[in-house]
Amino acid sequence: MSTNTATTILDREENSGKKYPMIVEKLILLLGVVLFIFTYSEVFGMYENKWISSALTFMVYPFVILFTTEVLGRIIQRVHNDS
Repeated sequence: MSTNTATTILDREENSGKKYPMIVEKLILLLGVVLFIFTYSEVFGMYENKWISSALTFMVYPFVILFTTEVLGRIIQRVHNDS
């Protein structure tokens, strides 16, 4: 009746590839958090207006750091998959 063959949604056969080093991405994310902790006061002090400083420091700046760490992680994935 039913067979135990593994298929995907599109009936593709998947091969196991190289093991991906997830620890590298985790370390990059951790470095991003540490970067925010050590530099948020400098970003907060860039503007005289408290509202603008708060918005930039706690809304925009973390997203910029997260975006950068995500791009670095994708670059590492691309390099790892190409080799």
